[in-house]
Amino acid sequence: MTPSLSLRPLTHFALALLKGAFNDLRAVATTMFTPLLLLVMFWLLTRDGEKGAALMAFMFPGIVGFTVMQSGQPLALRIVNWRQQGIFQRLACTPVPLGQLVLGAALAQTLMAMAQGVFILLFGIVVLRLPVNVVGAVTSVLALTLGSACFIAFGAVVSTFTAKPETASTVFIFLLLPLYFLGGGMPPEVLPEFLRTISPWLPTTLLTDLLHSLLTNGRLPAEPFQPILGLLAYTAVFALIAARKFRWE
Repeated sequence: MTPSLSLRPLTHFALALLKGAFNDLRAVATTMFTPLLLLVMFWLLTRDGEKGAALMAFMFPGIVGFTVMQSGQPLALRIVNWRQQGIFQRLACTPVPLGQLVLGAALAQTLMAMAQGVFILLFGIVVLRLPVNVVGAVTSVLALTLGSACFIAFGAVVSTFTAKPETASTVFIFLLLPLYFLGGGMPPEVLPEFLRTISPWLPTTLLTDLLHSLLTNGRLPAEPFQPILGLLAYTAVFALIAARKFRWE
């Protein structure tokens, strides 16, 4: 079988899941609610003065990044639901390997996360009139893709160690929120000294640094290999853990 043919079931399955996700507008709106609320809230709080504008310029890339950071939660919920409801056993009856179907689900969630990240980005530019470098905004789609892949792999890890959907959701958010606020969600000067030494190495920081430089200056950070290779390394480690520890039932 040629590689193009072997990828066909994966892409068809991903597109089917993506179509089903967009048909459920309530679920899409729920996922978008948190980053959109954060964006509007900080915009309202920072409308006056140069300090407010500077703070909003700092917060905006982090909020755009948060949109794709939370993308691992729906994948974790889906996998745990499939395991709990015995869907994996039924999928095992198809000629497509289960691993490819899980990759298809991850691909669908990646595309969904990218669409949501682009929506928040455009909302900030068009509706709130936030100053953003146009070239950097276009290039940031690649950073959003890399970030969504990383946190979707993280969601797969969470799904391997949780048995119930509600537990998977709680664990993912419980881990993500401190990572977000320690990794670019707050100005580093407000963090204690020992946390400042950890913050630059967090995946949330790596993604936020990429987005901040692109959206503000229209170019990659001065040392671009650290955030890019760092996110790739986190993605590889998360994917390896998920593959080695994954339970179908």
